[in-house]
Amino acid sequence: MAVLAVVLILAAISLVYFWETRGREHFLYREVTVMAHSVEAGTIITADMLDVKSIDKGTIIEGAIVSKSSIIGKKAAHFIPGYSQLSQTYFEDENIVLKTDEYIFTIPEDWIITIPNSLRSGDIIYFYPVKIPDEKDESKETDGGARNRSKEDISGIPEEGTGDYILESVVAYLKDSSNREVVTISEEERYDGSSKIASLEIIAELEDISYLKDLAENSYRFIILYKDSQI
Repeated sequence: MAVLAVVLILAAISLVYFWETRGREHFLYREVTVMAHSVEAGTIITADMLDVKSIDKGTIIEGAIVSKSSIIGKKAAHFIPGYSQLSQTYFEDENIVLKTDEYIFTIPEDWIITIPNSLRSGDIIYFYPVKIPDEKDESKETDGGARNRSKEDISGIPEEGTGDYILESVVAYLKDSSNREVVTISEEERYDGSSKIASLEIIAELEDISYLKDLAENSYRFIILYKDSQI
């Protein structure tokens, strides 16, 4: 009996120790993302502004942010106190300011040959055209019902091998396959992205959009490059 009593006492002590050290937090608490310090309205959120805190499950707000990457790159919609719980309603996408003759245009995926994975919103990009052989070209020339673009429609294309670009533009948005903004999740390196780029949206005038469309219809595709000033 004495041995059994000792075993029960040790088991009880172990259970109390487990509950106080790990059990309570595991069963009653949940980790959520919080602000590491207070931020003012309009502040663009970066990784170093965020922290993780264990919160009593009973006090967690509806829609509390768990993943930091879901709000990095967004703008605070209002003042947010430090170490407060966060909700998507506290943030909004950074506004793109357009001139009267500018528009947001999504580059069709099949127009692009290659695009840097480290590209981010706000980068200046350059379009380099590449002629892709098309078996349908000959049939288009002989088909009286098909529209044939004249050389004037796509004039100004650099000769092959010159290394010249035909359009300079600014990246408005980069989205992944789930239509979420692709942002940098590392505190220092832009190459650590939140996801893979699936959609590119640029700022362009109607004339530029029409020019790209004419080129695409004449079997041109584009290599998209940018210059990283940090390299």
